[in-house]
Amino acid sequence: MTTTTTTISTGTPNSDDKIFSTTTISLPTPVSDSTTDGLLPMPEFDPAIHLAFEPPTKRHTFSEYGISKPDSCPDVCFTEPFPLFSEEGVRMLRRELLQKKVLDKHLWTWDRAPCYIRAIEPTAKWINNVWNHPAVTECMSKAFGVPLKVLGRRGEVAHVNVQLGPEGVEGVYKLGEQPSAPFPTLPEDNGDNKQNESPQFIDSWHRDSTQVVCVLMLSDTSTMLGGETAIDLGDGRIVKARGARMGSAVMMQGCHLRHAALPAKNAPERISMVTSYHFVDPDLDDSGTSLRSISPQNMDVPVINDHFLLHKLLKLRERIDGMIDKVQQTQGSGAMTARETVEPWIVEQMKFLKLTSWELCERYPEWLYKDVPEEVKQKYLANV
Repeated sequence: MTTTTTTISTGTPNSDDKIFSTTTISLPTPVSDSTTDGLLPMPEFDPAIHLAFEPPTKRHTFSEYGISKPDSCPDVCFTEPFPLFSEEGVRMLRRELLQKKVLDKHLWTWDRAPCYIRAIEPTAKWINNVWNHPAVTECMSKAFGVPLKVLGRRGEVAHVNVQLGPEGVEGVYKLGEQPSAPFPTLPEDNGDNKQNESPQFIDSWHRDSTQVVCVLMLSDTSTMLGGETAIDLGDGRIVKARGARMGSAVMMQGCHLRHAALPAKNAPERISMVTSYHFVDPDLDDSGTSLRSISPQNMDVPVINDHFLLHKLLKLRERIDGMIDKVQQTQGSGAMTARETVEPWIVEQMKFLKLTSWELCERYPEWLYKDVPEEVKQKYLANV
């Protein structure tokens, strides 16, 4: 073991006002096969080696739980866990993720999430390339049941949540590419989960600012207790979505679900990796792609806001192209496009543009991280 001084970032993510605390911690001796730039060598991604995909056994629906959703939103709430990456695939993801160079740049802690690793795309290039690989995207579409695309917004590819152990952040630096061995099996809790007790979370109650997420487990959870995702049904009931095993994943439309991660017990570590998606079909719901969690203190705001605007404009262009095709088909048949077709389409695009503008101009500061009443959105640009 070598004693190394490392800087842990605290405060608002990527803030100019970032507060640094310097802590001297013990780190493992560097691996001998490290490259000159401080990163371990990575193999070429091979779906036959690194993937082990099988479709989920079930997709739970909003209808099943009585949860409201936009009309154009597919009726998929969340999936059962399904195999996605092989053991070798998990090992390679961890190899690049848990290197000191990556952690020093991208490890964060704040009140809402005690430990997470974000915006690793420019540093962890192998991981970024894997999530953008067509084979992985195809798996995501098959698992969710609707064609998907990677959103590609900075920080939304391979965002990592870490449940801290007794060693705190220092312990994260001691993790490696090989998942920690599981603890011995313990009996299930009897009476510990009392209805009148407030649940404890490793993240606070929230909705996602992206339409669809894939949550991949990178730890051995074979003897873990807990670790589910709690979903608030809005009527006092809470559903626990079963957590995934190592290499397996869960997909959900977290933008329309108030949810939080429950802590895991009897596990030496719990590392999950989250990547965000949107629908290929431009006419499907995209209201979940928002700026609800993007604070102006984030130095990435110019890039994120422009990505958001471009994303919405490209959606609109695809919608317009689709309508042009329909009008031309109608024209070719000698008919006329009906009012019943034109007016609802125009209204929908006006709402789409107004909501895009509201997110860019009105979300911060009053509605950051908050649900927005429908009347607030309707009042915005009411004269348009």
